[in-house]
Amino acid sequence: MVIQATFTTTATPEDVFRHLVVPEAWAAWGRFPTGAKQGREGDTTRYGIGAVRVLWPVREQTVVYEPSTHYAYVALSGLPVRRYRGDVHLEARDPGTHVRWLAEFEPLIPGTRPLLRLWYRLMLPAFARWLPAHLEKCPPGCPARRAAEF
Repeated sequence: MVIQATFTTTATPEDVFRHLVVPEAWAAWGRFPTGAKQGREGDTTRYGIGAVRVLWPVREQTVVYEPSTHYAYVALSGLPVRRYRGDVHLEARDPGTHVRWLAEFEPLIPGTRPLLRLWYRLMLPAFARWLPAHLEKCPPGCPARRAAEF
């Protein structure tokens, strides 16, 4: 099953990418009930391939890290799905960035496909509202701005 959401923001591709790869930034823009943190650093860079984001109860690992153009992650645990993969494609536009966010997965529990389809069709568009709204007024103390490298 594949769900897609798109949006455009006046933020640069670099700013969008930074807000996606810095785990603590997800708590700043995502309106999640729990904070997000880094569970493991990437293989060659802090937030790169192999990095693990923990957004309780979910653990996700970075599998594509192409700065300012493509970020992808897979769920390691915590979701009621199999083979969850999120791909976020960024395209520079004048002004700003066009974002295409794809979520692909299979239900873990038979018969839950309609419920999961509904859930992700609500969740991804919410991300498509929350992230650009945050980017338009990102405060100086945002974890994405404080991250030394990305």
